Amino acid sequence: MNTFLLLILIIILGFLSFHFVNQKLQKKFLYLTGLEFLFVGILIGEPFIKFVNELLKIEMPVLLDAEGSIQLRPIIATILGAVGFSIGLQFRLKDLFDYSIEHLRLAINDILITMMIISGLSFLLISYLFQNILDFQSIIINSLIIGISASTLSSGVLESIQSKFEVSGNNFNTLQKIPKINNFIALALFGLMFAIFHKGQTNGIRISSIEWFVINIALGLIIGFLFFVFLEREENETKLFIALLGIIIFSSGLAYFMNFSPLFLNLLVGFVIGNFLKSKDLISSIFRKLDHPFYVIILIYAGANIRIVNFWIFVSGLLLYVIFRLIVKYFNGWFTYQFSYDKSKFSPRIGLGLNTQGILAIAMMVNFQQVYDNPLVDSLFAIILVAVLVNEILSIKLTRDLLIDLSEIK
Repeated sequence: MNTFLLLILIIILGFLSFHFVNQKLQKKFLYLTGLEFLFVGILIGEPFIKFVNELLKIEMPVLLDAEGSIQLRPIIATILGAVGFSIGLQFRLKDLFDYSIEHLRLAINDILITMMIISGLSFLLISYLFQNILDFQSIIINSLIIGISASTLSSGVLESIQSKFEVSGNNFNTLQKIPKINNFIALALFGLMFAIFHKGQTNGIRISSIEWFVINIALGLIIGFLFFVFLEREENETKLFIALLGIIIFSSGLAYFMNFSPLFLNLLVGFVIGNFLKSKDLISSIFRKLDHPFYVIILIYAGANIRIVNFWIFVSGLLLYVIFRLIVKYFNGWFTYQFSYDKSKFSPRIGLGLNTQGILAIAMMVNFQQVYDNPLVDSLFAIILVAVLVNEILSIKLTRDLLIDLSEIK
């Protein structure tokens, strides 16, 4: 059999079998991650193909090798930009009036405490174990991305539970509100990291970290307001769709060229449009149709770029990341509850429902891997990618059991 046809057959059979298993898991555990697309990415990636070639003594072609991944970076940057745009589009300032001070306190405590504790512990561990192969700046960068990725949340678990059960109550309402704020702040911190540790040539011009950050913010706001000026009264869905694609491609290309984060730059563009454009609800409905295809591409690309450099580093790092994140998230809920004025808004155990993570953490790691290069990047990429999937599985059970115990699932 032709080796290329054999490869296609492996991919098709692998996808169908894993999709079947995933569907069974979804029915039994409310499991919802799109794992089959990540699995397809692994099947077409260089490590898996090389393993099969060595095992079977054949020469199947590598569909997506390291060079191919580099060539796809501009396209992936555009997809990442769409994810950032979607998060910015959902963050409406007027919605903050529906938040109580307890909701805001929980959201801010959760993201800041998670980032500081996880980044701090990561810094101590990485500086102790890898000081011989990493410089000080790389240690800080790696520690920050671990903490920032750990602070993201996902609403997918709640949507999955809501689709299966009748759910209502203060804790459920609180868990629904928190992700929008968390993810917006997490992406802002992610963009700040790209500015502080900016990579790229400046042609002899000395630009400080603060100036890079201001330039990044200014570009995002200017692009957003230009879109607002030209399409303020446009209500044709087709025209809006074409204009949206154009603006995301432009801003993502600009971010890629300047080594900014397309996630952060498009976050600002989406924020401007979501808060000022009259047709923002129509744009939101358009993006809801595009979310799934974008996420599929990111999962396939991420799966193809998994490199487990050292198995023991991967396993130990994964266990530490999952365990410490779970403990910190639980502590955040308990700590915020102890200092809250209105204790009816959520339970001291609400931290069990804050363990979700979602696609944003994966998008961050894809963006991070594209820009930063040090000996630990591939290991961190694999650890956090798998940890996101583990946390989604854990979160389904933890959140469901929490809401059942609080009598919010009937």
